[in-house]
Amino acid sequence: MKFKLSMLTLFMAFVVQFSFAQEKTITGTVSDSDGFPLPGVNIIVKGTTNGTQTDFDGNYSISAETGSVLVFSFVGYQTQEHTVASAATINVKLVAGEQLEEVVIVAFGEKTRDELTSAVSTVTSEELSKLSPSTSIDNMLQGIAPGVQVTGANGKPGQTAYVRVRGIGSINAGSAPLYIIDGVVAPDMSSVNPNDIESLSVLKDAATASLYGSRAANGVVVIKTKTGRKNRAAEITISSRFGYGQKIDDNFRMMNTAQKIQYERELAALGVTNAVQLPGATIQSDEEYQYLLSLDHDWQETLLRKSTVQSNALSITGGSEEISYFLSLGHDRNTGIVKDIDGFERLNARLNINYQAKEWLEIGTNVSVSRTTSDEPRDRNNVQNPFRAMYDYNPYEPKYEVDENGDIVLDANGDPKYNLTTNGFSISEALVNNPERQNYTYIIAGLNAKAKIVDGLTNTFQIGATSTNYRREYYVKPGSVLDGYVGDANNPGSKTDNGSFDFDFTLTNLLSYNVLFGDKHDLTVTGLFEFNKDTFRTYSLSSIGFVSGDLSVQSIAAEPTGASTNLFENTLVSFGGFLDYNYDNRYIVTGSVRRDASSVFGINNQYGVFWSASAGWNITNESFMENNTLFNNLKLRASAGTSGNRSGLSSYGWQAQIGFGSLNGQTTAVPTDNGNPDLGFEKNFIWDLGLEFAMLNNRLRGVVDYYERTTSDLLLNVPLLRLGGEPDGSILSNVGEMKNTGIEIQLTGDIVKNNDWLVTLGGNIALVDNKVTKLNATEEFPNGAPITRDNGLTRIEVGEEINTFWMPMYAGVNPANGEPLYYDADGNVTNVYNADANVLMSGKSPLADFDGGVNLYVRYKGFDLATDFYYKFGHYVMNYMQSNMLSDGTGVDANQRVDAFNYWRQPGDTNVLPSPLYGNSAQQTSDRWLQKGDYIRLRNLTVGYNLPSEFTGQVGIKSLRIFVQGQNLWTWTKEFRGDPEVGIGSGETANSVFGTYNLYSYPQTQSISVGVDLKF
Repeated sequence: MKFKLSMLTLFMAFVVQFSFAQEKTITGTVSDSDGFPLPGVNIIVKGTTNGTQTDFDGNYSISAETGSVLVFSFVGYQTQEHTVASAATINVKLVAGEQLEEVVIVAFGEKTRDELTSAVSTVTSEELSKLSPSTSIDNMLQGIAPGVQVTGANGKPGQTAYVRVRGIGSINAGSAPLYIIDGVVAPDMSSVNPNDIESLSVLKDAATASLYGSRAANGVVVIKTKTGRKNRAAEITISSRFGYGQKIDDNFRMMNTAQKIQYERELAALGVTNAVQLPGATIQSDEEYQYLLSLDHDWQETLLRKSTVQSNALSITGGSEEISYFLSLGHDRNTGIVKDIDGFERLNARLNINYQAKEWLEIGTNVSVSRTTSDEPRDRNNVQNPFRAMYDYNPYEPKYEVDENGDIVLDANGDPKYNLTTNGFSISEALVNNPERQNYTYIIAGLNAKAKIVDGLTNTFQIGATSTNYRREYYVKPGSVLDGYVGDANNPGSKTDNGSFDFDFTLTNLLSYNVLFGDKHDLTVTGLFEFNKDTFRTYSLSSIGFVSGDLSVQSIAAEPTGASTNLFENTLVSFGGFLDYNYDNRYIVTGSVRRDASSVFGINNQYGVFWSASAGWNITNESFMENNTLFNNLKLRASAGTSGNRSGLSSYGWQAQIGFGSLNGQTTAVPTDNGNPDLGFEKNFIWDLGLEFAMLNNRLRGVVDYYERTTSDLLLNVPLLRLGGEPDGSILSNVGEMKNTGIEIQLTGDIVKNNDWLVTLGGNIALVDNKVTKLNATEEFPNGAPITRDNGLTRIEVGEEINTFWMPMYAGVNPANGEPLYYDADGNVTNVYNADANVLMSGKSPLADFDGGVNLYVRYKGFDLATDFYYKFGHYVMNYMQSNMLSDGTGVDANQRVDAFNYWRQPGDTNVLPSPLYGNSAQQTSDRWLQKGDYIRLRNLTVGYNLPSEFTGQVGIKSLRIFVQGQNLWTWTKEFRGDPEVGIGSGETANSVFGTYNLYSYPQTQSISVGVDLKF
């Protein structure tokens, strides 16, 4: 019995020992060929879902059986397999294929970098994680991709940016690029959580953009979101950030109470009419003066606050042999910097699934839902704008009414009573009692199926749809100050509800045949059919008469005042063919033809044919480069082609339309729009020559592009004449031509790269020259009237940049009497302002001559630092804010900049402001307020630390990174006063070219935040 027990014990020990010998923990380090550790390398036990990733130091740990195979894969490197033997440590060096194997998302698919023959700027998820955070991805791209100019529209939370690719391509039609998210057309990028993005590509030339035909004249931004990977255990990622933001400090130094009273006294003594009734002229005693001093406060501090910024994201990804998935949830909140209103909040969710249904059939679906809510400050250029009020309101005017004892006066409800300032309004009261809220709900969904019909023949079918639901509520509470100005005394209070619903549906089918013949020939031919329909509905309801300020449902209103709906529909049908030929990975040739038929153009001109051709030469793959040790990659490429533009146009703009009007008290039908059956596409022709290189073992990488972009058949509203020669409306016509010529350079270098250190410095610059080259209909303009924009502030003229400034010229101050001087039409100095003595300011427009970015990334063991600078030079801005704050006596009832004291006082004074006695003449529109908008901004500064895997692994965490991030921390300007990036308020954007002038929009903010990224 003892013998049997002993044998059983020995057998069990053998089994246990054998089991441990089969299942063991393998550890090691993964590095590149230089021995530099590679974080994020995927390691998976082949044929299983057991996998892991390397940590920040390239270390990994995985359980595997003896004899199993570990697969090591990483983007830009060749995949390796290693068999588990007796050793418990497997160190791996991956061979770089960094330049040649990088996969780039392009039109209707993807290509490796060496297959590309076009100008494409790419941003990976890793690069996005280092950029300045934003709820809209377009803001994050500023200064990152050369030739992609991104300008912040304003600092409002959730606000999208103005994006232009390779200059301005239109006068009246849209100039924004086409956005594609997972193959589906999207209105912009605001609905996408940056944490969900795998890669982003900007298609800048014809070789790729032309494949989208009439929608791609302004470039294409293609986003691919993250997907799961097959045979991968579930992986959970959590990202969280919290911080504070505040208005960027401008260089407008406003007067305090003592200074403003002194200024009012001086102007009253001069006899300035507007000053004689102000406190500076009317106070009779020191007690009154001291009382006003006691009220001194900064209206910016009264109206603004530090915003709270929160961002949280959760994702789960994984897959089996047949199905892979990616699920994400996100929440963003930014309270905004304006007191008394909520800011911005966004909730989003995404689900991407890929299913290998059969060996020959792969099905994929992606669905994203995003809902945003924002309370809107009214940033029009009027008394309701808090960003104007914080400069206009006098520092001795309190927020609430106060009595002679300095105590706050209460209203009938026992609440503090808001004080009406000099202009008779209280912005603080308006923010509370006139709320405006906007909601957007985006749904973007796509379903695709890829079928291998026979060897080499593949059919890809996709259905995509985008739904955008917009709703706005604006309420003027009964009894509010604004209601007293614009409301109905018999029916106090008013409510407006308006909104829109847009449904964009696209069906795409691609039939591709790929054939390999010989050892070196690779040919792919693709046929395209695409159908797109967009349906856009709008509604508006308004009413007056509300019994309570807390109830604002229109059904209880006393009287409806308006109701309207609209419906716009347009369709696009397309056929196309694409060809890709690759000889021995040395010579690549592509070509495409696409024919679009669009309903938004006249019946005589609904069809457009767009084509492209390109070629690339991978020089480093030539036999004569076999012994080359300098270049890792050297490629020349060239492309040419056409695309079209139909964006921003009315669905029925080509048709003559009739509406109802009144004549002699009778209702009658009247023409509302002049139709043009010949209205057609704006056509864009672009050719590009590019050089790509990587050298010194990929330590120095660069791209250089030269391009010429010609836009013809520009759409413009041409004035019409009556028989007598008087103007009579206008007609939208194809009448002009414009050219953008540019050079783009991008360089990146690894200055230090070893086991402990990585120091990478990169930079890019894009130079662009814009010229209007033709205006076919100039002779049709009545009396030779010029084509002007921005209420006559800019002009369109052949041989000049589009929207060149056009205005009278300021000649300074007469040193004898302080009178403002101007140049007349003949160039002579005069003291008479003439609004018709406009001069074309050649070379001065809102368009920058060049812009770009500089970025630095430093990593030392677990620590990292990233900085991004953006710069923009060569453009001009009409600084209306500076004009309003130096009103030369006309606006003395509002607060002024301290510089206002520097006015003419005695004969001989020079370099001064005009005498306040000539205020009306001095405050006219002229180039006095036209300033260079050059600036440099530190967009982002991030410092992070990755905790060692030895620590995190003990608690089941694959990686843990903590970081501190600053945004918009520093700005340099040479002469511009205020923020050079902020333009006009939302109420004026419809009739203005963005960047032409600044006028009290939501200020840009700077922020500091802390965050953590975890992966399980």
